[in-house]
Amino acid sequence: MTSTNPKTNLINRDDVNEMIENAIRRHNRRSTIISAILGWVLIGGYSFGLFHVVQNI
Repeated sequence: MTSTNPKTNLINRDDVNEMIENAIRRHNRRSTIISAILGWVLIGGYSFGLFHVVQNI
């Protein structure tokens, strides 16, 4: 469906670019936090296993 009403609310290019930049910034922040958490979990698991192996030698 297309609107033929000339009084439609249009968003200008600057507003769209700002919304895109905000979405990218939010995505980058969240992905950084998730990656950091996963990294710490994996390092913790590796260290735990390594300490168990070293203790048994």
